Amino acid sequence: MKKYLCTLLFLSLLAPIYAIGFEALSSSGYAPYRHQPEQASSLEDVFVFYGIDAASLRFVCDQPALCQWRSDKAALTNEQQSSDAQASILSHLQANTLYIVQYESQEYACYVIDYQLNPLQYGSLSAVTDAIDIATSLQLNLAYCSDDLSYRGLNGKSYTIDREHRLTYVDAVWAEDDRQYRDEEKEMASSGYISSLVLDAPKQDVSFCLQGDQFLRYWNLPLAETRCDYEAVSIETHAVAKLLKNEEEGLSLTGSAPLEVAFYSYANPATDYCIWYIYTTPGSEEEYLYRNEEDIEYTFYHSGTYTVKLKASNDTCEDSVSFSITVTESSLDCPNFFTPRSTPGENDEFRVAHESLIEFHGRILNRWGNLLFEWTDPDLGWDGTFQGKAVNPGVYFYVITATGSDGIKYVKRGDINLIE
Repeated sequence: MKKYLCTLLFLSLLAPIYAIGFEALSSSGYAPYRHQPEQASSLEDVFVFYGIDAASLRFVCDQPALCQWRSDKAALTNEQQSSDAQASILSHLQANTLYIVQYESQEYACYVIDYQLNPLQYGSLSAVTDAIDIATSLQLNLAYCSDDLSYRGLNGKSYTIDREHRLTYVDAVWAEDDRQYRDEEKEMASSGYISSLVLDAPKQDVSFCLQGDQFLRYWNLPLAETRCDYEAVSIETHAVAKLLKNEEEGLSLTGSAPLEVAFYSYANPATDYCIWYIYTTPGSEEEYLYRNEEDIEYTFYHSGTYTVKLKASNDTCEDSVSFSITVTESSLDCPNFFTPRSTPGENDEFRVAHESLIEFHGRILNRWGNLLFEWTDPDLGWDGTFQGKAVNPGVYFYVITATGSDGIKYVKRGDINLIE
């Protein structure tokens, strides 16, 4: 008896076990799209077919002969129903219909949709060009969009399957690392019925393409689409200023006269023109000159704090930025010794310490008044030679005249010790 029971158990383990549920089939070449319905609908599945003529449903179970089909529309005929060893089969389906299977005292339901009865279609796409906030955002209006697909649950209520839409375009995006605008593909996803889309204002002229939906993508069919071109008006600038002496950005815009400064607008492609306002009187914003160029250079000759403004603009929008430039007060100091040969690399030249000198003239004389060296650039100095030969250690004399950016006149006379 034990052996007999074990054999039955073994045979039962070998018997096929089917997962109870629906399968959807189509011989049209497009596999049905399976949607997970809302839990409140009490449906197991929602199937979206691309054409209902070649569609059928299978209810997989252990005993297909026990299945009883019905729908929420017309009565089902015997010709529609068949079965195999694994499933009860229903063919000749109707679109937008709820199908119910009674099996072992339980009800199982699914809903069938024919996509071809409500395909996605778009009307024209257009940009709103007179909005108040057009500098920061852009609204695209869609003239028409097909309704979402819908289905009914066992509770009689209606539910929707939101269509999925994608807006794509190529915009200019600022790349801080190499300080330039680069083309970057942008994508905006939306779902459900749409009549408008709001996005960040593009920084260059773009071509928008709106496409959908997920069902056409699933079937690898041409997507519904609509397009429009847009002429960008939003202005953006990443202007910088740098001193030409050190050619580094991010440092203080402070230095001695003559102070040469380079200004770069780095405005986005929607910019039509850049105007630089250089206020020529320290601390004033009344007297100025302007230059209509993307990038400029300017030399400040007088001490004080200046303002330089950039206005990047087109006929609709603008962006602006200001820089504060400080030219230090003048000064001039002269050393009393130098060591051109005894300590190489240290104190090798007779050089003045200075700030903001706009004129300079210096001479080195020996004790008999003979001219040994003459220079007009305060950044240069005397290396202790005359006509290419080193002069003897001793006392020499300098005569220096200069004018500061603040108008101060300097006259410096003194002796300098050349130490071996």
